[in-house]
Amino acid sequence: MGMSAIRPKPDLLDSDYREALAAYVAYGGEALLARGYELGRKALADGRSIPELVGVHSRALRTLASDDRAPRDPGLLIDSAETFLAETLSPFEMTHRGYRDSLIAWRHINEMLEQEIRRIAHALHDDSGQLLVSVHLQLAALAREIPAAAPKIQECQQVLDQAEQQLRHLSHELRPMVLDDLGWLAAIEFLAAAVSGRTRIPVDVRSSITQRLPAPVETALYRVVQEALTNAARHSKASHIVIEIDQELDSLRCLISDDGVGFEVESCVRRGGLGLRGMRERLGALGGTLHIVSAPGQGAQIRFNLPMGR
Repeated sequence: MGMSAIRPKPDLLDSDYREALAAYVAYGGEALLARGYELGRKALADGRSIPELVGVHSRALRTLASDDRAPRDPGLLIDSAETFLAETLSPFEMTHRGYRDSLIAWRHINEMLEQEIRRIAHALHDDSGQLLVSVHLQLAALAREIPAAAPKIQECQQVLDQAEQQLRHLSHELRPMVLDDLGWLAAIEFLAAAVSGRTRIPVDVRSSITQRLPAPVETALYRVVQEALTNAARHSKASHIVIEIDQELDSLRCLISDDGVGFEVESCVRRGGLGLRGMRERLGALGGTLHIVSAPGQGAQIRFNLPMGR
């Protein structure tokens, strides 16, 4: 006995859409139009794309146009079909609008957060520094008044020196003043030198552009490079790290590569490790994208694009 061919399961969306469109074209009304909205909402929940839904609409319209029961006036058929399609696509439009509003809100939160970080960093650097200088002067005066206590006072001054260094380091980690004063390139070069000094891993910075960028772009560029470079220095066991920055049309393109141990990208993305989610969100808020290439034993490349004019 021969085996019958296995037919693919018919797409229920096609048949449901065709029936709903035919009913709306024939009778009109808000109740039948609402079926289009529900079909669009279900398609969105099922992960369907707009091109898929437009294809479903096109097939349904062709079938309906060849039906004897279709309106004789082609203009009426087209107008009704357009109205139904627009209603079907409205859940997608609402989702897109919500996503766009979320990006705007996230960008605003980022900017407010950076402003607060800048304020705290400057307070640590300036206000705390002035207080420590004042304490140093008072201790020096006390040492002159009480010579016998000079050794102990000197120990206190050494502790204050360490505290001052820690405060400066913390201030720079929060918000490097060089980023505001000299711009993104100087800040990244300073960051690379600091990481290289701590880890003994050579870090090269290569850039074909040097001009200042809008403050949100400079901040995002610096923060993403900072996160990627910190991860490479901590986890990659690399012998060399390279940061390359250039311009492609109206976008800034950056590549951070290392020759380290590499990692499994998919599992890392699922875990949200290496700060990848934060990098994607920071870039996405400005219309940027992030792409990672790595594999165990093959080093890693982190590429991202960022519009320069935002």
